[in-house]
Amino acid sequence: MTEFSIYQINVDRDTANVCFIGMESLERIKGTKEVNAAAYDRVYDGKMDCISLENIYQKFNVDHPADYKGRSLSVSDVVEIRESDTVNPGFYFVDSIGFKSISFDKSLCKEPTQAHETRISVLLVEPNKYPKMIEIDDTLEAMQEVVGGDIEEYMPFEDEVAIVCNEEGKLIGLPPNRAVYAEPETAELTYSELADRFRNAESEGKKHLTGYIVFSQESFNKPYDEKSRTYAVSSDNKAFKAGLGGYSIYGSCLDGSDPCVRLDGYMRGENAWKIEKCYLKEDSREMLDIICGKFFITYAPFEAERFQSLPPDLAEKYREKFKYPERFARVNDKIVAVPFKPAKADRER
Repeated sequence: MTEFSIYQINVDRDTANVCFIGMESLERIKGTKEVNAAAYDRVYDGKMDCISLENIYQKFNVDHPADYKGRSLSVSDVVEIRESDTVNPGFYFVDSIGFKSISFDKSLCKEPTQAHETRISVLLVEPNKYPKMIEIDDTLEAMQEVVGGDIEEYMPFEDEVAIVCNEEGKLIGLPPNRAVYAEPETAELTYSELADRFRNAESEGKKHLTGYIVFSQESFNKPYDEKSRTYAVSSDNKAFKAGLGGYSIYGSCLDGSDPCVRLDGYMRGENAWKIEKCYLKEDSREMLDIICGKFFITYAPFEAERFQSLPPDLAEKYREKFKYPERFARVNDKIVAVPFKPAKADRER
């Protein structure tokens, strides 16, 4: 039996805007890997049978206990192991891949207030600024205050997320904020082609790519749908970096059931999983709309009656999608958007 606690950043006290940020990015933003415990709330104390931290990650990411009120366990959260027969006691930072043992002064943390049960975490996107996570009251009045008027819900993406903006933003002359583009197009590849794209991206120092490997049904002894057989994989793995001499490939199943698993061991040997196909999602530059004025992005499950807190994976995805502000101009009777970096006072995350 393992006794543990979970700590999560309270976005109201996150002055450095490091919620959902991994250790490498934390060092780049703050110049140190030291985690600020004062920004955290202790959100859960519990016990469970487990053999590793990954068991806790899976339980609190996809199968929450009934008494758990925190966000799904994700990057930047901290797990404290108090007593365990299988895991060394200490504090562990949930990183982009795996966990990092850290120093953490839990006496600086706070208990979440009751008010947080009626608040939701959303991604705020303002003109001329980087996006940031904020918490707002789950009321119409609070949402109207954020966008500066009556709200409009706009759902142009495949994900169950909504853009909530001022419905009269264009009519009343609010400043153009961000363009909304068509969903990325899927480019199907062989595994060899995907690996070559990954190696090229890493050797040229480009932004890390994310690809998807779909394993065939015959690789498993019971039926799974395609989502449960698909793993998201980053080019930021040793197998795709020249000179590192490594073969490791970590991926996460799209259904959330198998996070941060080392896939290369399953892809080799007599009983290797067979690859059905691979694909990349190429960004589309077809402009669908321009949002004027401040807006926020929130989780909007189709079956739910109210907006909900944005899950960490979607928060990171849409923070990246809307990362840079845009300036708009008319060129040859066509409106174009030019991304730019904000003034130095607004820190890149």
